[in-house]
Amino acid sequence: QITLGRATKDNQIDVDLALEGPAWKISRKQGVIKLKNNGDFFIANEGRRPIYIDGRPVLGGNKWKLNNNSVVEVG
Repeated sequence: QITLGRATKDNQIDVDLALEGPAWKISRKQGVIKLKNNGDFFIANEGRRPIYIDGRPVLGGNKWKLNNNSVVEVG
């Protein structure tokens, strides 16, 4: 699994989106990408703001299957 979000000294994550610019809209743990046993990738939104997958909003507490070449937008 890969965690996405905003790193702090007490919160280490795999992909620190704060390195890309202002990150005040990004949760410390915004999302998690997981590989299922069947080879499918899913993203779970663990933040309060939506994550957009191919232009579709995925609200907090929900997950979405990632297709080949999916575009993931956070913030």
